[in-house]
Parts: sequence; structure tokens; C-alpha cells
Amino acid sequence: MKTYDSEPLKVNSQERTDNGEKEEVSMIATASNVLAVAIGGGLGALGRYGIAVAMTQSSIAKPIHAATQFVGGGASFATTLANLLGCLLLGVLYQWTENMAATAQTPLDPRMMLAIRVGFLGSLTTFSTLIGDAALLGINGRPSPSLVLMSVNLVGGWLLFLAAAATFRGVFS
Repeated sequence: MKTYDSEPLKVNSQERTDNGEKEEVSMIATASNVLAVAIGGGLGALGRYGIAVAMTQSSIAKPIHAATQFVGGGASFATTLANLLGCLLLGVLYQWTENMAATAQTPLDPRMMLAIRVGFLGSLTTFSTLIGDAALLGINGRPSPSLVLMSVNLVGGWLLFLAAAATFRGVFS
């Protein structure tokens, strides 16, 4: 019987994953990789928390209050902003690594890639919070903001990833 922990998990080899992204050559199971993900994750979580505080409690929260209502308010807007920013950054990172691979250069140390992609961007963005926010809006009789919230995050994130990758490719190719 084959177990999942019997083989190393590769993250950026020359093999292509289903989404076409190259995986970093490294094993997540090592202590230094786990530490890299933890550090990146801590920084991403702090970034996400900072965005949430800025959108709900800071001096800019009151002037933008009306503008945030289309996705259900400041907290949902903060989730959307974090998700879209993460998609934009992931698009740039993806195209940068593609450009580096095309010229046979190593973009970053595999542990740094883990720290950025899995740790930082993984904790900055959050699908579970998005689903929770959208579900609560629907449960509370606000289906329109719920649908807008899901649409902006999913379609907007997809479009930002593609736009960032294309822009980076055009500027740095």
C-alpha cells in the first residue's frame, strides 16, 4: 500500500502540474522548508490582518464605508482586497519564474519560493473566509452582496493573475 509520506512532495520541478505551473524542486517535509513556510505564513497572516484593520478600524475605514458595501462591508472588502492582491502577486511570481526558467536561470532558492507562495500568499489570501463571508451575507438576507463578493473574488482574481502574468511577460521579455 502506497502512503503519501513515502515520496517527497516536489514543488517546482520541470514537470508541469495540471495548471501549467512549474513546481519548485524541494521537499516540504524538511525542517527548513517547514520553517520557511511558517515564516512566510506568519508574514502573510500579519499582512491580511493589517488589511482587515485598515478596512474596518483605521482612519480610512469611515470614508470608504459606502464603497465597501457592494461586497457586504469593510470586513468582506478586506478579504476581497487581500485575495485580489494575492492573485496579482501570484501572477507576477508565476511569470517571473517562467521567464527565469526559459533562460535556464534559477529564480529563487526553492525555500524562498515556498515561503512566498505557500506561506505568504497562502495565508494572505483565504478561500475559507471568502466562503464564510458570502454564506453569512446570504443567510442574513443579502444575496446580492454575497454574489458580488464571490464574483469579484473569483473572476477578479483570475483576471488579475492573467493580467499580471501578461504584463510581466511583456515588460521583462
